[in-house]
Amino acid sequence: MSYEEEVKHLRAEINRLNQEILEKICERVHVAEQIGEVKKKNGKPVRDQARETVVLDQAARMAEAHGLDPEAIRRVFREIIELCVASEEAL
Repeated sequence: MSYEEEVKHLRAEINRLNQEILEKICERVHVAEQIGEVKKKNGKPVRDQARETVVLDQAARMAEAHGLDPEAIRRVFREIIELCVASEEAL
């Protein structure tokens, strides 16, 4: 098998995984918006620093358990949280 054939197959797999990741992020944003509605109805602020810390710590622990850099995963999840917060604030 040539380099091009091997890479083509693997890149197709990356593309499929990227699609799945994007779909999961969309699902997460949708759930965050639902949470935002509940917060709004109950007069609660959008940001919940304690909850964000829990989420980031959980992500870091899961990353470490899977052999990934926990700080890199923390950065990824911070961005996801910011996306969700922005969606909640737009309600």
